[in-house]
Amino acid sequence: MKKKPNIALIGFRAAGKSLVGKLLAQQCHLVLVDMDERLVASFGKDIDEWVAAEGWESFRRAESELLAELACQSGLIVATGGGVILDSHNRHLLKTHFHVIWLKASLETTCLRLMSDPKTGRNRPALTALPLRQEIEQLLAARSRLYEETAHITVETDNIPPAELVSRLCSGFPTD
Repeated sequence: MKKKPNIALIGFRAAGKSLVGKLLAQQCHLVLVDMDERLVASFGKDIDEWVAAEGWESFRRAESELLAELACQSGLIVATGGGVILDSHNRHLLKTHFHVIWLKASLETTCLRLMSDPKTGRNRPALTALPLRQEIEQLLAARSRLYEETAHITVETDNIPPAELVSRLCSGFPTD
């Protein structure tokens, strides 16, 4: 596999991208960029507030602009937003400028994680009018092919503690 200077973590909401990214950055001595956190800082408001005021299209545009900026840098671990793969240009940027890891969680695990996270409402606004479980099921079905198409590696996260996952993976990542 061709070495890439950056690592991108992709996957659905609550797959573990932010936590695994933080631990991976520490262990591999790279800089973590959590795209959602960076966008919240640039917006000056939580994602739900931004989407309510500006709409999802505006959010996706800002997300794409940020990814393009990050693709020009090196030495990063990027925790992407769950929908970054919806744009074909983003998928191209990810595949060509990053070593892409799909953190894959099951429907059950995703539901449990989202329901137990107090930040879900602020940072993960509803994407449909469906009840949570149905929304997750529908979106996972629609996005799984895109995650698979973009990823260089797929890692199931359901039964692996984040620290163990990071220790298993870190030695195989290019960091130069």
